[in-house]
Amino acid sequence: MRDEYIITDVINGIPLTLISSSGVFSKKELDLGTKMLLENVIIPEKGIIADVGCGYGAIGIYIALKNPNLKIYMIDIDHKALKLAMKNAEINGVRDRMIFLKSDILDSIPNEVKFSAIYSNPPLSKGTNFLEKLESQAYYKLTEGGFIQLVVYKGENNVVKIFGKRFRIETIKRKKGYSIITIVKD
Repeated sequence: MRDEYIITDVINGIPLTLISSSGVFSKKELDLGTKMLLENVIIPEKGIIADVGCGYGAIGIYIALKNPNLKIYMIDIDHKALKLAMKNAEINGVRDRMIFLKSDILDSIPNEVKFSAIYSNPPLSKGTNFLEKLESQAYYKLTEGGFIQLVVYKGENNVVKIFGKRFRIETIKRKKGYSIITIVKD
């Protein structure tokens, strides 16, 4: 791709090198919300996890680097984003533990797949529709005790309202309008 950008960052001592491009979210650097999520991420010891709306792959790749025992579904509706995520997984040496899937949230996930954790930096442009769909699908796709970790910008009340009926909500951190929220299936 002609309009590629190289993003390098070190989070909690883990170096990340990512290729980005125009037409994807936060193309020139890791956005503050994603960076905050990664700095405070809770990672299961084993199992299968999902990076929903993975973009060029920052969240899933970082988690794969932190824990080599996980299998990771990289999910996005955008073909270009998935192509970049695949390239970045290869660059960071974690491609062999990842499954790349074009899907609207969890629509294309096989029934037998259950996640220990789901991570997302939801697109603001989708409003509460994304959150409502994630809630309705994730409840059935999470293992008992599984959790969702989201970073939202000024949307904490919506998350609590939407997920609070069937999940236990724990807010971890707030900074500059962002909230990192852990949502647990009991």
